[in-house]
Amino acid sequence: MNGACRDGSADKVNIEGGVKIRLSELLYLLFLGLMLVPKGLGFYDGQTFYKIFLVAAFLCIALKMCITEYTYVEWGLILFLLALSAAVYRVSGEKGLLVCMVTVTAMKNVSVKRAFRVGLVVWALTMGGRFLTSLIFLGHVETAVQTKNLTGAVLRYFMGYPHPNSLHISYLALTAFAVYCVKETYGLRHLLVLMAGNLLVFFYSYSFTGAFTVTVYICLSYYVCKKKPGRAEYIAAELVFPLCVLFSVILPLILTGGAFELADRVFNNRIRFAKHFLTAENMTLLGNDLAAITTDIVTMDNSFVFALVVYGIPVFVLICAGYLMTIHACAKQKKAVELAMFCCFLAAGITEPFLFNTSFKNLPLLFIGERLFEVTRSVGTDPKAAALLKNRDIEITLPTERYHRITESVRRFWSMHRGVICAVSAAAALLSGAGAGIFCQYRPEVLELGRDNLLVYERIRMAVTAAVLAFPAAAFISGWILKIADAGKNSGGQKEAGEKQDHGGRIE
Repeated sequence: MNGACRDGSADKVNIEGGVKIRLSELLYLLFLGLMLVPKGLGFYDGQTFYKIFLVAAFLCIALKMCITEYTYVEWGLILFLLALSAAVYRVSGEKGLLVCMVTVTAMKNVSVKRAFRVGLVVWALTMGGRFLTSLIFLGHVETAVQTKNLTGAVLRYFMGYPHPNSLHISYLALTAFAVYCVKETYGLRHLLVLMAGNLLVFFYSYSFTGAFTVTVYICLSYYVCKKKPGRAEYIAAELVFPLCVLFSVILPLILTGGAFELADRVFNNRIRFAKHFLTAENMTLLGNDLAAITTDIVTMDNSFVFALVVYGIPVFVLICAGYLMTIHACAKQKKAVELAMFCCFLAAGITEPFLFNTSFKNLPLLFIGERLFEVTRSVGTDPKAAALLKNRDIEITLPTERYHRITESVRRFWSMHRGVICAVSAAAALLSGAGAGIFCQYRPEVLELGRDNLLVYERIRMAVTAAVLAFPAAAFISGWILKIADAGKNSGGQKEAGEKQDHGGRIE
């Protein structure tokens, strides 16, 4: 594996003793998990469930920052950034900047790799659970009919998320968590599994941009892990952010005539909307109230336009500086996997506002936070560090023996029975899918429309849904039966051995 796929950080793991971690880092990981849970379950800002987790997460991060030692330079920088974010929040009413700034400024002494591992576990459980629940109750899932240029009328499923596009961006975040966690061994089997998930999510979201972005990301990550990128490729990666800003902020103002109409049509009216917001009166120091300048029809779907208009010019300049600084450092250190993530998330930000709002899916912010404190350590003139609560950042050992014992038992069981389990599950999925495709019942709104290929798409979707639900159900049932059978064999063998031992004793 080339240097692009190595990570310098290493966890202190002792299988017998457990994992050693500082309390400050544990608090940041708790903050990360608490922020991811409501978003993975499809909740959003304004809902009570989200607010509860947001408050708990900010309490964790406040305690983390109180026990972490910072230099005076770092304290000054952190307080300036948080004060600026609070001022912008007062004007705009948007919490997104506060969430992003806290994510970055609290990253000191936190392992990025550990953060991604925690993120992968939390996001896989929450998003997977939400998606599975929506599949089971598919008839009650919110939907919207939309006409696509390639497919005609399609029924898009929200699957518990605010919008089908949000669903696919959530899957993009899941792939990013997964790729970064396995980047040392990322190979073709990982790519195929992630692509299968991409196609499955697409069956419900019908987000062409989302599916295309995920495809590019997992293929680009595979490419940089298998082939050492050259200098030209690193330079191209450094150009992605300036090009995204150019396309988002400059082109809507300078394009005219046919070029403007073509670009606007390709990006589904987003160029026209960007031009609507990029006016002199909207260029302010502390941003604008989003609710006052948007409507249900005129929306702000571009992350870069969102940051500039809603958060103001100073914040936008700081965002640009943070991205350019971090991307340049990644290119210099030949961190190709990280650069692939930056490129694809930035490209997705052109058509979605998720980078700088409260969606908490902008994973490259973790790299920006890591880079921020690398810079302060290298240029800081004050070597002294102080914490508000001294000597409270103790080292904790988290027990992992039971976890390793369970995973090893599952691994052994899977290696013994995976052939039978896969065969039974595949047969159940095939039969269930075929039955659902033949005897499917259409939703009332589908029957009312009944145009284009909508009925065909729904029949295919019902078959896929039945197959997807049948596969894990059959795997669980067959695994449970095999486990009982193994337990019976083991107890029977032990009993027979005991009888032989008793018999042998009598003969003697």
